Amino acid sequence: MKISYVFTCGRLESLFKILNLIQSNENKEKNDKVIEQFRKDISLGRTFEETELYQVIEDSEEKIVANRLNNILRDKPAHQNKFDFQEYKTGAWSEFNDYKLAVRFSNAKTELSEKHFEKTGEYMTSRGIAKLTGFNPANIKNMLQHKRAVVKKMLITLEKLAKEY
Repeated sequence: MKISYVFTCGRLESLFKILNLIQSNENKEKNDKVIEQFRKDISLGRTFEETELYQVIEDSEEKIVANRLNNILRDKPAHQNKFDFQEYKTGAWSEFNDYKLAVRFSNAKTELSEKHFEKTGEYMTSRGIAKLTGFNPANIKNMLQHKRAVVKKMLITLEKLAKEY
């Protein structure tokens, strides 16, 4: 699937919101203004690199945000002036949905690890999960670090394993 520039901009808005959630940023009014200005700038044809929203994301030291930003920029399409709000919303939804899946994946791993600790006195590693599921341990680790999108089959398998363990 070819990702459009506007879709990418929507993903950046969601990443900005995720950053604010992680940092428990209480200044909602200022954040709303930054998002509103970002939308205006993009619809007027400015590149997202020139916006305050992008600068805040880029300057963030949150590892999750940095990894997700790298994923977004890896698929970065050429700049375009045409603005489609529906496509923008789809990009925003896509990034936020992927983040929610990543949180579920992390929670399932934590639950499994805690149950494993109760039984053995050791925490479950990505390699241990890989032995139980047959999945690649590097993929598991990358999903936990938000360097890679979560594969639903792996998420469902991990959640099931965590419940049954």
